[in-house]
Amino acid sequence: MNSFAATPSSHVSFRLGVWQRALPIALGILGGTLFLYVVLAVTHGGMPTPGELRQMASVAPLAVVVATFLQRRDGVILTPDALVVAGLRRRRIAWAHIQRLEVRRSLGWRQVIVWTVDGRGTTLRAPASPGDPDFEAKVRTLVEWWETRRSTPAG
Repeated sequence: MNSFAATPSSHVSFRLGVWQRALPIALGILGGTLFLYVVLAVTHGGMPTPGELRQMASVAPLAVVVATFLQRRDGVILTPDALVVAGLRRRRIAWAHIQRLEVRRSLGWRQVIVWTVDGRGTTLRAPASPGDPDFEAKVRTLVEWWETRRSTPAG
């Protein structure tokens, strides 16, 4: 489930849903496994035995669950004075330092890029599509927050 909530302290947060976090990880593990299998077949390194394949396949779901759990706090928090990018570490971008917001599509996945006055682009993990029926509304909220606060002196 996606988080899209205004809190009483006038903050808004956007987070990815569980499947939005899990799908890229699962596809990456599947692609990596297939790549390894093909490399072993082509280089005559010996094909994995059925037991080895079962072992690799049993570890993959656990890796997806762990990686998905570790990303649960990734997202964006809109505060009165800044946009806060939450991940392994938090990055605070003052509204006045944001030059423009851009929605970019890549492989059917739309994400927001925040361009700052120093020319730096930061791709936000949330909001993101597909899998988020509120994506357009969240982007409108993000743009509205920026437009009403961007002239505020940066702190």
